[in-house]
Amino acid sequence: MKFLLSLVFLLSSSLVYSACLETSADKIMVKFTAYKTPLKLGVSGTFPKKTLAKAAKGDSWDKATLNNKITIDASEIETGDKARDKKIAKFFFENKSLEATVTRISEKKKQLTLAVTMNGKMVKKVLMTYTFKNNKLMASGHVDALDFAMNKQLAALNKACLAKHEGKTWSDVQIDLAATFGSCK
Repeated sequence: MKFLLSLVFLLSSSLVYSACLETSADKIMVKFTAYKTPLKLGVSGTFPKKTLAKAAKGDSWDKATLNNKITIDASEIETGDKARDKKIAKFFFENKSLEATVTRISEKKKQLTLAVTMNGKMVKKVLMTYTFKNNKLMASGHVDALDFAMNKQLAALNKACLAKHEGKTWSDVQIDLAATFGSCK
């Protein structure tokens, strides 16, 4: 009888353990696609330096994610062109950080709501559609730099890249997020 109770305890403990999911900043990829030229050609890049305000851990991916803040070091950008990276970091982001917090998750709509702070201004309702499959969260949405009062930065970037952008730098930016979750340690 003791053996049977011990076995039930072990099995239930392992089920509880396996229900816990976690991720970390190094398992989160934040990608942006900004647009240039009158033809609206995309330029994509990633932010390699990120930190989470607290451990992203919970009995489900959404509980691990909700109300957690990610801080992105916008002085570090990777687009595959070091000169371009420096221009974007300097003229657009002014080598500052940006922050995003998941404030709401709608399972029904498959939508995340984020509060994003950039250039000292917070936009509380940035919507992203998402999927969660095989322990991977994939989300996509758009931000408009003008919503963050970044007119000056957009003009500075357009001026620094005038010839390559053919005089047109767009204010809307696509944001893609990928986060891989694993069992809690």
